[in-house]
Amino acid sequence: MYNIKFLKYNDSEYAKVKAIRTAVFTKEQGADAECEFDGYENSADFLLLYDGGQAVATSRVIKNEKGYKIGRIAVLKEYRGKGYGAVIVRAVTEKAFESGADKVYVDAQNHAVPFYEKLGFTVIGEELIDRGLVHTPMMIEKEKYYGS
Repeated sequence: MYNIKFLKYNDSEYAKVKAIRTAVFTKEQGADAECEFDGYENSADFLLLYDGGQAVATSRVIKNEKGYKIGRIAVLKEYRGKGYGAVIVRAVTEKAFESGADKVYVDAQNHAVPFYEKLGFTVIGEELIDRGLVHTPMMIEKEKYYGS
């Protein structure tokens, strides 16, 4: 069974966020390590998903000039295929809506676009490069998410 915890940059468990993102993005996917932890870290809300006592997935939500954006969604390789990706995307999306968002944005890695489409996100722009990885901008509106 899983458990979800929200935290901030200065929380002692933030080290687990860093460890998961480093394992997934920089070691496994080859993302630019110098860009992985950016200027949004100190203002973001982070999510850690636990399987038993083990932190296995993470994500964050930030507020930028566009609005609310989720990202840095990572599930440790050995825990993939258990639905944890969808759990954390829904949790951070709901956190953004609860914080006042009318729309939530994500830059999805291209291989994950169908995953986000199943969760209700739609493509809204052209491909871009983030940390050396190709992404596609996507968005979901609050009324579509909640079925209003």
